[in-house]
Amino acid sequence: MRALFSLLLAISFAAAAQSKKQKDDSSIPLPNTEPTVVKPAAAPAASTPPPAAQAKADDVLPLPVAGPELPALDLSLLKDTSLCIFPFVKESSAGAADKQYLDAIQKTFFDVAKDSPLLKDAVLLGDSTSKCEARDAACFSSVGRMARCQNVLVGSSAAKGNGYVLSVRIFEVGKQRVLPGSEVEQVLETDRQADVQAWAEGQACRALQVKCVGRISIDADRRDMTIYVDNRLAPRTFKTPEVIAVEPGVHGVRVAVGQRTSLEKKVAVRRGGFSETIYARQTEKGGLPLSLASDLRGERPPASVDVREGKWTKPVGYTLAGAGIIALGVGIFQGQHSKSLINQAESNYRANGAYLPADVSNLNSASSAATIGNILLVSGAVLLASGSVLTFAF
Repeated sequence: MRALFSLLLAISFAAAAQSKKQKDDSSIPLPNTEPTVVKPAAAPAASTPPPAAQAKADDVLPLPVAGPELPALDLSLLKDTSLCIFPFVKESSAGAADKQYLDAIQKTFFDVAKDSPLLKDAVLLGDSTSKCEARDAACFSSVGRMARCQNVLVGSSAAKGNGYVLSVRIFEVGKQRVLPGSEVEQVLETDRQADVQAWAEGQACRALQVKCVGRISIDADRRDMTIYVDNRLAPRTFKTPEVIAVEPGVHGVRVAVGQRTSLEKKVAVRRGGFSETIYARQTEKGGLPLSLASDLRGERPPASVDVREGKWTKPVGYTLAGAGIIALGVGIFQGQHSKSLINQAESNYRANGAYLPADVSNLNSASSAATIGNILLVSGAVLLASGSVLTFAF
């Protein structure tokens, strides 16, 4: 009895654990690595600001530090030098080589260079500039000498898969080489003009030591939603929408509720501008879809839905009730079998006037079957009652 009951309980809890595991698997697991918390900028140690001043300070959130995909650049050699901005170079024919698009990217580099505290002067090279291969140091140095620049900045792109490898480098005219520490490249899975311009702006701001800030706008309508930008936890003010300060570039945004997380959504952020608004909502099944304003065509998505998390009691209750029904069925069968064996032995006794050896064996089997049947009937009733209580009372 005890062994059977222990076995049934073990099966029930195993089924409950499997049910919980299957439920948990329906959502995307959070990354194993612990995100870096973005801390607000240190305030002066004088005194705590009044509530009004604190609210005003919250309007500008701290700028997340650059991640490992954006390495720090050491461009101290550019101090007090002139820089020519070369037209953006496409290293492959994939995609439409729109001149207006390429000129806009070159202008992006130039606008940042004009604000650089490092440079003495910035020069925008025109359409008559000689054509150079993306990494031809001699060619770029020759162009720089003719324009009387000490360095030449070149941005370029090469097709790769569904996007482009975008890169920027600075050539030293006098030494006909790439300035040490000045080259950086990144794979961007898009060739949209806004994305490439945002990337160029971010790289130029970092390379030329210009303080550039853009902002991500995200409408998250639940207070239990945490927001991650490039896998770093972003602060929340619980305003609608949230405004998060970041460097210009293409950033990945996702939200999480507990152990559930959304897929990442990429948005372009320009210097001094806002990203397209991202809407974060929760569905009745616990999903966390992110939608861009452009995808919604001017409409707002419906509000988030509360998710009623299932409890362990229901799967355990169902399992116990099922085990109880099976035990009752087997118990009834054993009782019927015992009765059948007794009837057969009694019939033979009336016909022969005595129990034959086979009849004695049947009577013993009937007694064992009756005992097992009674045990299973009691156990089945207990399991069925327990399962019903767990399922419907909790």
